[in-house]
Amino acid sequence: MKRLRSLSMSDLPWDLIEEILSKVPAIFLKRLRSTCKQWNMLFSDQVFTRTHFDIAAKQYLVLMLIDFKVYFLSVNLRGLHDNIDPSIELKGEVSLTNHHYHSNQFEISEVFDHCNGLLLCSLCTNMSTRLVVWNPCTGQTKWIQTKCVDNRYEESYALGYENNKSCHNYKILRFLEFYDTSESELEIYEFSSNSWRVLDSLTPDFAIQLQGVSLKGKTYWVAADKGNQFLGNKFLISFDFTTETFGPHMCLPHGDFYALSLVREERHSVLSQDEEASTIASTIEIWISNNITESKAISWSRFLKVKLNTHQFWNRDISFFIDEENKVAVCFEEIFQEESDNNNNIVYIIGEDIFREVNLGDSDAERWSSRMFSYIPSLVQI
Repeated sequence: MKRLRSLSMSDLPWDLIEEILSKVPAIFLKRLRSTCKQWNMLFSDQVFTRTHFDIAAKQYLVLMLIDFKVYFLSVNLRGLHDNIDPSIELKGEVSLTNHHYHSNQFEISEVFDHCNGLLLCSLCTNMSTRLVVWNPCTGQTKWIQTKCVDNRYEESYALGYENNKSCHNYKILRFLEFYDTSESELEIYEFSSNSWRVLDSLTPDFAIQLQGVSLKGKTYWVAADKGNQFLGNKFLISFDFTTETFGPHMCLPHGDFYALSLVREERHSVLSQDEEASTIASTIEIWISNNITESKAISWSRFLKVKLNTHQFWNRDISFFIDEENKVAVCFEEIFQEESDNNNNIVYIIGEDIFREVNLGDSDAERWSSRMFSYIPSLVQI
């Protein structure tokens, strides 16, 4: 009797192999690069990487910027509702390398945005300040020189793309605001031309309050009317990188304080805080939007409401994500410690009957740069 030979991947039609690989999370495909030259070429193909990002199983990781380096943050909430303490700890550093510099010659001063698995970072080298777009999964980087600005400006950046059928043309928006006037200046950097240009046609009537989040190529911020940033109503505003225009003002839930995040790269989530005067008590609410890429109007549903008798968020730029399975919010806050002259990095787990606090240790108080964010690894090419 003739023994049947077992099939291997190499025996399958190439179209079928490509279909199978397009559904595997990027973090696993990364390990396969060195096993097959043809696969390695496929993982660098722009058509495949775009298809892969759209249909592959999503594997969510948590990254942390702390002390000017990016780390993996291990978050284990198993058994949380059975009174088992959560396990949250910093793991290995995600190394950013470039042949122009040694790793000790630059510091990641800020992570502005992440889009399709790409991080937009600001770096301070021993020579200048530069931007870098970085894919931590593949290690690919694109280094971008910015114009020097003086201390009259507040600057922020956002990463998005022009949504063409054939490919994504990535762009960076630079948003400059004068401290002493209400004037703003906007610039666009196009990857296709490797150049900056000024957007003279736009005159924003708002001021950005918090760091933006990228969703389907657009960037969204919490903003407020100029001249009334602290007492006026806040709203959600977007920038469309295809039309290079700002969208309409979109309503936000009530509350004195906001932090913005995403849910499964599909919807927005917002944290609002109502502070109680003369106490440290507060009421925290987490709201989730509808899918505004499928609907023209935004609406909000409450995910969580918690009364905290002994806690308020003091930092106006906290970061958070929600765990829908455990129905909790995982929040991060950087708090200045006067006695040590350092910043203390605290993660809070907040639920209806849950409040846990995990101390990640101190960081340099000279710069308020620490930030936590969920991240989906991708093979997207820069």
